[in-house]
Amino acid sequence: MIEIISLFGYFLLGLVVGFISGAFGIGGGVVMVPSFLFFFSLHDFPSDLIPKYAIGTSLFASMLASSSGSYKHYRNKNVYPPIAAVSGIFAILSGYFLSFIALKLKPEIIKLIVSVVLIFVTIRLISDKDSNEDDVEEIKNFALLVSPILGILIGALSAFAGIGGGIIAVPILHYFLGLNFKRAIGTSSLMIVFSIASAMISYIINGFNVQSPVSFTLGYIYLIAGIPAGIGTLITARLGANFVIRNETKHLKILFGILIFIIDLMLLFDVFC
Repeated sequence: MIEIISLFGYFLLGLVVGFISGAFGIGGGVVMVPSFLFFFSLHDFPSDLIPKYAIGTSLFASMLASSSGSYKHYRNKNVYPPIAAVSGIFAILSGYFLSFIALKLKPEIIKLIVSVVLIFVTIRLISDKDSNEDDVEEIKNFALLVSPILGILIGALSAFAGIGGGIIAVPILHYFLGLNFKRAIGTSSLMIVFSIASAMISYIINGFNVQSPVSFTLGYIYLIAGIPAGIGTLITARLGANFVIRNETKHLKILFGILIFIIDLMLLFDVFC
């Protein structure tokens, strides 16, 4: 009975994360990693392995969410493929190779840096008075040149923190590279598919030879949690992508700003508490 309740809980978590992922172009790890850290501690996982299973399982479910959401964004013509492709390639390399380092280091430093950056991003989004539904798109000439750096950053966030990087990618794509806000969300959604997939593969490989009492695992992915959560994300990620089309940009920016603020509090709590 307890296992059935757990499966249903993971599925509900996936439903929530899937909508958030599709609506805001993020992977969903910022919600799933803390949730899995809590749930896995209730399952009597070895304390030293809980963070690794939390990140690995989050990457698995987030990949399904981002794949579903990005496909819908692409169908809605809400993606700028050149930037997504270039950033995606570098995100693959960054996410894969940095994961080997991340598994040996504590992620507190990068989480603290991200938290500080997100404070300024939140202020900028909520105070943006020039938002309107038909944002004029003026993509910068240097956009493709900067895309590899963006890809490396996104891959690093996936590797060290188990998050797709959309919380950073969306503001950069919009304010720095010139994409309108809705296109920034769609493009971010596609980009993070690459980073999450590569980091996930690395967590699978690194977890194969680990002696662990945890059953039903694939590397550092706990399938009992990952599969139902992933199914949930597949159902609602497309709904989130359609939510972007139906709402005005100024409302999306406010909601995204509030989401980032909540995420920031969670990251700071994780670092200091």
